[in-house]
Amino acid sequence: MSNKRDYYDVVGVSKSANDKEIKKAYRKKAMLLHPDKYKGPKEEAEEKFKELNEAYSVLSDERQRRRYDQFGHAGVEGAASGARGADPFDFFSSIFDFDLSDLFGGGFGGRRARPRGPQRGEDVVLELELSFEEAFEGVSKKIKMPYNTPCKTCNGTRSEPGSSYKTCNYCRGSGIVEKQEQRGFFVQISRQPCSTCNGSGKIPEKKCKPCKGSGKSPNREEIKIKIPRGINENEAVRVQGKGRPSNSGGMPGDLIFRIHLKKHAIFERSGNDVYMKLKVNYPTMVLGGAVDVPLISGKENQRTGQLKIPSGTNLNDYLKLKNEGFVKDVRGNTVKGDSYYVIDLMVPKKISKEEKQLLKDLKDKMS
Repeated sequence: MSNKRDYYDVVGVSKSANDKEIKKAYRKKAMLLHPDKYKGPKEEAEEKFKELNEAYSVLSDERQRRRYDQFGHAGVEGAASGARGADPFDFFSSIFDFDLSDLFGGGFGGRRARPRGPQRGEDVVLELELSFEEAFEGVSKKIKMPYNTPCKTCNGTRSEPGSSYKTCNYCRGSGIVEKQEQRGFFVQISRQPCSTCNGSGKIPEKKCKPCKGSGKSPNREEIKIKIPRGINENEAVRVQGKGRPSNSGGMPGDLIFRIHLKKHAIFERSGNDVYMKLKVNYPTMVLGGAVDVPLISGKENQRTGQLKIPSGTNLNDYLKLKNEGFVKDVRGNTVKGDSYYVIDLMVPKKISKEEKQLLKDLKDKMS
């Protein structure tokens, strides 16, 4: 049984709160937990902040909130654990739309200074939609996309071959520029890579002519990606070296595909487990029995299993088929989820006269 607090209590809202109310309550609590304002130990503030992030990540997501309302903490276990392990500053900044480490100097441990010299190219993040079946068994895909490669003449350095470099006048060789902006009672000081030298602190004496000093060459490439079996919502597949090329002679960034799963007709997923509502007739619920049930499967291999219904089964009882959920390979180990069936009553719309009489007799005996 989970010892976690109710997410609505953590954020400080009612279960009927709308998105705007949830976000407002999160902002208020997050500000109170900042180390400059929190009166308790720093470690306690960080732990409470992580708990708040975890709760907000679920309640601010329509699909996750619906699962939480229906199944509790067990229904969002995978998504919530990811939010708890995230950097508090990254999550906080996504809500307040600025970097708190620049504003407060990194209250939860600070951040490393941006390195100088050749900078790695930026990563490119794209959304990739998969069906439940594709996610279950894994799939290979080919995607054609426009793509910038490092200029063959200057190899991405932006400089004409043989030309030397000089110190960037705009950032004075630091590779970083500061920008001040008034935000209410605070003055935000943000540090960003210099746009003139792209963070290198140097600019070429003579720009490369073929690429006009951009360091890039337009191209079109077919990207092959292999999606592993068991991949889940918001997980990512990384293709190394296929992101944006560096503007300062560094390594290119990566191409990252963020996974989005299409809604399944009958199954819902939580971690590696799957859930579905199963209609069972009244006699089987009372007397017990066995019924054939669908299992999550791939496109070509439609699977079914047999579920035992114990006598005296009630509405909304959970019955489980072990190891029949998603299968995932994690660091050389195979992790198997389970398949859960939430029992619902099957009520026939039409019955025969004989069946009707039997039900009346049963009703009279139970009265």
